[in-house]
Amino acid sequence: MKVNNVTNWIVIDRQASSLFNEIADGTFKNTTAGKDEWKSLINGSSLQENCNKEGYNFHKGHSDVESGFIYMKIRIGIVANNQNDCDTPNTCIGFGISARGCHIYARNTTCGNLAICGWFNNTNTAAFGFILVQ
Repeated sequence: MKVNNVTNWIVIDRQASSLFNEIADGTFKNTTAGKDEWKSLINGSSLQENCNKEGYNFHKGHSDVESGFIYMKIRIGIVANNQNDCDTPNTCIGFGISARGCHIYARNTTCGNLAICGWFNNTNTAAFGFILVQ
C-alpha cells in the first residue's frame, strides 16, 4: 500500500489457482500474515486490540437498537474489535472495505485503514493498493 509517497509491502503465502478463485465465491478464507504485518502497510495505522481476523471476504452485520445497523465487509485484509469476538469489528486495514455503525452512514474505502464508532477518531486513511500474484 502507498500512503504519502511511502510504499510498504507484505506477503500473504497462500496456494491457489488464482486470486479470482480465492475470492469469487464470497466465503471467508483465513490468511496468516499477522496483525503487525498488516499494520506495517500504513505508517501510523490503527487497529483495536482484539479479534484480529484476517483473510478474504470477511463480512459481519447486525441490527442494534442503540447503534442502528452495524456491519463491516472487507474483501482482503484484517478486522479488529475491542471485544474478544469478531461480531462487531470497528477497525480494519485492507482492500474493498465497506462499514457502517453507530448511526453513521456507510463508509467505503477501496484500500486503506478505516475505523468507525468513534474509534481512533473515525480514521479513514485511503491508500493506493497493489496486489501482485505469483
